[in-house]
Amino acid sequence: MRLLSTIVACLALAGLVARGSAQDQSFREEPDSVAVRQGETVTLTCAIDNVAGIVQWTKDNFALGSDRALPGYPRFTITGDVNRGQYNLLVQDTLLEDDGTYQCQASPTETQQGIRSQNAQLTIYLPPDNPVIEEGSSVSVIAGQPKNVTCRADNGKPAATLTWWKDGQEITEGITYITEDAGEKRKNGVSILTLNPSVDDHGKVLTCQSSNPAMDANKETTTQLNVEHTPVVVVQSDPPLVEEGSSVSLSCESRANPGEVRSSSGSRNDVNYQWKKNGVVLAGENGQVLRLNNVRREDNLQVFTCDATNAVGTNSANITLSVQYGPEPLKTTGQVIVDRGTSATLVCKWSGNPSPTIMWTKKGSSSVLGTGDTLTFPIVDQSHSGTYQCTAVVPGSGEDSREVVLIVNGPPIISSFEVQYASSGDEGQIECLSSNSPPPSRMAWTWNGIMLDTGTEGRFTAEQRDVHGGRLSVLTVSKVQAGDFAEYNCTVWNRLGLTSKIITLRQKEPLPLAAIVGGAVAGLVLILVIVLLVFVFCHRRRKKQGASNESITRLEVRADGQETPPKEKVEIIHRDHEAAKDKVPPPPPQRKYYITADYDDRDYSSKTSLGAPPPWTPPGGTYQDYKNGNLYSNPYNNYSSYPAVSEHSYERASIASRASRASEAQKKPRMMTHV
Repeated sequence: MRLLSTIVACLALAGLVARGSAQDQSFREEPDSVAVRQGETVTLTCAIDNVAGIVQWTKDNFALGSDRALPGYPRFTITGDVNRGQYNLLVQDTLLEDDGTYQCQASPTETQQGIRSQNAQLTIYLPPDNPVIEEGSSVSVIAGQPKNVTCRADNGKPAATLTWWKDGQEITEGITYITEDAGEKRKNGVSILTLNPSVDDHGKVLTCQSSNPAMDANKETTTQLNVEHTPVVVVQSDPPLVEEGSSVSLSCESRANPGEVRSSSGSRNDVNYQWKKNGVVLAGENGQVLRLNNVRREDNLQVFTCDATNAVGTNSANITLSVQYGPEPLKTTGQVIVDRGTSATLVCKWSGNPSPTIMWTKKGSSSVLGTGDTLTFPIVDQSHSGTYQCTAVVPGSGEDSREVVLIVNGPPIISSFEVQYASSGDEGQIECLSSNSPPPSRMAWTWNGIMLDTGTEGRFTAEQRDVHGGRLSVLTVSKVQAGDFAEYNCTVWNRLGLTSKIITLRQKEPLPLAAIVGGAVAGLVLILVIVLLVFVFCHRRRKKQGASNESITRLEVRADGQETPPKEKVEIIHRDHEAAKDKVPPPPPQRKYYITADYDDRDYSSKTSLGAPPPWTPPGGTYQDYKNGNLYSNPYNNYSSYPAVSEHSYERASIASRASRASEAQKKPRMMTHV
């Protein structure tokens, strides 16, 4: 029983303790920090449960009083439902002096301790003064030289935030911001802008903009930049591309501060000019325009400089003169000699403006092999040998060309006819021409077991000489015999090998007599046809004169065997009229008349030549003449296979021709012909 009584007593005591702790005063709601603009109303909240002590507010640890009306602070009032433990602090028409730290407190009692709320900071915002740029409404700066521009907005709480703008674009670099204490919790905001002005900044507007929590809208101030700079110079050419021999004007346009813009209209300015050519001052040339006459190709790429000077300094601009001219050769490899199987590069460099277009062709061909300064053959053979042309073209200025000779060294090439001719009993010659590079080191003839380089062997003599296009070896045979018409081996050596060629000597055949006679007969037939046509024409014309008039026709006709129209001369005399008869002049003295077939009075002597037949061209191509540089050919090859015609043959043909003409004349009508 005693134990049970003890337990009951303890439980009763614990209940009393619990009831006492539950009734201690405590904060149900504590004030928070707040910021307001000056003049606004603000409420700091405070709610306490089980209030036992006296409730009051403190500002910066100074008690404002426990009376809810807070006498002495007409703008301060404690508001709220007391029965609910509400002790809110109402501050009306706040002033800067209201800015501080506030706390809600409940004093202790005999049985309870006092309580304090957390600190609540009341911040009062004040707008700053209008921003000001210390340099004024215009700031003079020099291009390229740093310049500080200062903007400030004073007496703000907090200090004003300042930003910079240039022609509407915010500036974010080169800015230093500081604050200054203005007293009474106010601050001055100061922003320093470091400018690096350029010429393009001239006339632009700088804006300083301030902001603050107490402001409904940002405020700003502006200043205009006056950027002083040396002249900005531009040199122009008129025309831009100058034709050789023409004139050109170089104009110097400048933009300067101080100094007005210099223009072609001749506006007044404070800028001085000076011209230079390749860095050398041109005496007396101190105007805006430099005139150049009769420009030559040597003036191309010459540098002309215009110096423009104002109060700030001097600035310059250059222009490189562009002169249009036709192609001019700079470098040409006139001759390139390489061995077969190697590479070859032909060089042909030109100058011109605009730059010339260079095309390569092989002489005698229009096919373009390449373009540019060089023409390269990776691997050459002797077929590449020849003359190449590089042609340079400048549009509008003409074209020009140069030749480059490519010589490909290789084994000898023999350029001679395989068949050559000689006459029995006469002197005969067999020719062997080596026409390539390198020159032959040896040339030899071989026949009938005989080898002869130079010198004489019996009736055979070998000679060598340099000719245009190569080296010629001639084997001369005196008093050619039938056994000499045979095959001869010409062998040529050089450092790259040897080449042999079999040349056959054949007997030269005379021109056949039948060919001569046939040509003469054909000529006579042509002459007779012409005479007959003339006679028919005259006969028809005479019939048209009328049957009453008897006419004597004097007709002069000359036929020279050519295919040209015959000449006529006709004179009609009327016998029936004495008056007409009296007018006929007497015949000239010693006039002789004879019957003729109307041929001209050519002297057909027995020595008249009918002309040599056209030369016979053997197959196989053409060769260079070693005597005069023309195409080479063996003089013995200028004859055909016809047998030779002797003088007696020509004489017989002439006599036969004259006899034939006389016979034909007897068959024709007789005409009165005067000679």
